[in-house]
Formats: sequence, C-alpha cells, structure tokens
Amino acid sequence: MIEIRLKSHVSLRDIGRVLHRNHGVVSREVARNKGKDGIYSAVLAEEKAEARRRRNRNRRCKIDEDPVLRAHVLRELRRGLKPHVIAGRLKHYPPLNMEECSVSHETIFQWIYTGKGRFENVYKYLVFQQRKRRKRRVGRRWKKICIPERTSIHVRPEGINERKEYGHWETDSMVFSKQKPRLSVQYERKAKYVMIHRLSDGTAKETEEALMKSILSFPTPLWKTLTLDNGKEGVSHGNLRRAFNLETYFCDPYASYQKGGVEQTNGIIRRFLPRDTDMSRITDQDIYEIQEKINNTPRRSLGYKTPEEVMAEACGQGVVH
Repeated sequence: MIEIRLKSHVSLRDIGRVLHRNHGVVSREVARNKGKDGIYSAVLAEEKAEARRRRNRNRRCKIDEDPVLRAHVLRELRRGLKPHVIAGRLKHYPPLNMEECSVSHETIFQWIYTGKGRFENVYKYLVFQQRKRRKRRVGRRWKKICIPERTSIHVRPEGINERKEYGHWETDSMVFSKQKPRLSVQYERKAKYVMIHRLSDGTAKETEEALMKSILSFPTPLWKTLTLDNGKEGVSHGNLRRAFNLETYFCDPYASYQKGGVEQTNGIIRRFLPRDTDMSRITDQDIYEIQEKINNTPRRSLGYKTPEEVMAEACGQGVVH
C-alpha cells in the first residue's frame, strides 16, 4: 500500500491516515527501507526487515554468555542499583571472582529491553519500571499562584548548575492518590543527599516546618540556596529567607526539569512508595529507612561513593566548596 501510494504521489500524511498510523512511522519506514536509487519497494523493504530480524536473533549478549556476570547484574538490579552504577562499581570495585569482568551500562539496558532480560521482566527492577524508554511529555497551562518575594530560577547564579560547592538544595512535595498525607523531599545538589519528611496535608505552614527540620540538621554553611516549584506550599519561603539568610529561587511553571535532582529522587522514592500507597500504613520509621537506603547507595557522579559518605566528609572537614 505504501509503495503504490508513493508512486501515485500521495503524501505521507495521507498514507498514514489510510494505514491508521502516524505519518512519522510511515516516514521512518520509507527512509530505512528504500533502495540505493531512493525508490521505496515493498519487496526490498521486506528483505531488509527480514535481514534485521536475522541479525537480532544471531546477536549474542555478553551478559547471557557469562553466567557469573549475568547473576551479578541481576543481583545488583534487584538491590535497586542503576545500570551505570552497576557498570561503574564492577570496573572500580569488582568482587573477588570478577576482576576480569566488565560491562557497559548500555549493554545492561539492551539486555533488559531487547535481550533475554525482557522475557524475565527485568525492567521492573529499574527506578521508573518502564517497559520502554519514553519521551518527555508536553507541558500544561499554568494556573497562576501568587507567591510573594518570588525570585526566578533564571537569576540564580550559574555556578550552582556546575555543582562546585555544597549548600544548594532543591525541594518538592510528593502526593499520593486520593489522600491528604504527602512527603516533603529535600535534595542537596553536590552531595546528592536526600531528606524526607511526612506531611499530614501539605499546607504552606507544614511545609515550612519540614524545611526548617532539614535546615537545622546541618551546619548553616551547608544551606545557601533553595530551589522550589510554584505550588502553594512554597508561599512561606520568605520566612526561611529571613530566618536562615537563605536565597530561594522558583522554577518556571511546569518546568520540573529545572530542579531535576529532586524530581529524579522522587522517582526513586516511588519505587518504594507508589502513588497508590496507603500512607496510613507507612510509619516514620519506614520513611527513614527509605531515606537511608537512598543515601547509602553508591553514585557514579560521586566517584562511586555514597551521598552519606560525601556529606559526612563535608560536615567533618568543614568543607563547603
């Protein structure tokens, strides 16, 4: 059908409508399967598709060929480690019987999504538990909330983005389906340290108290800036500015990627506390254990140290830059 309509000079969009496919799908099909003369042929397209299927069937994955490596990767995924952390730890701190083993994070992802790992649903051990990698969704319209003394993230010093010094934090609230209780999450950008507090209803006053608990947990030099979103829970940020000489900045509407550290941390917490979790059954001790597990997980960006170790060094040595 594609070949006939192309010869009749039918547009890709019209072909897509006939086939009930997006025109982008048709465009990629034509681009990858046309001949050297630039003409699309159904017979040639089928031959190329079959050749690709044969190559994929014959392709051997390094993880499947090495039972020891496979067991190690699977065990570390079940522990909650990310593929790039598994690869980094194996390279820098290999177990006694795996000194000669190595694997890249991309190989692990391919094993999970296109290798034999997909038959075991290994993707469920990943943070976001996605069956396939997804594109970012389009933003929404902003319902304006009046926040006094609001300072845009665009005037925040550029050096904060480079993570060269400690003391720059991000915060966010995590909500749960049809429940008032929520979590207040704080994330230090350089050490990747996380603090989690339970909120009964997420009001501005309650959020302010949770933030004060986090601020008082560390020396004053370790709190320089705080980046928030535009939710109503942040309207009391001025009290923190005056009480702790703390600069506060706000992201653009529906631009959560501008404080990506805490957003990624929320995704990790969701692994333990999905959106439909009954928070009445979750104790403060449960939340603390989740916080400690996250803070004691090695990170590639920290030289495969844990956030707990990095923050302890900053506090113990008095290092704030």
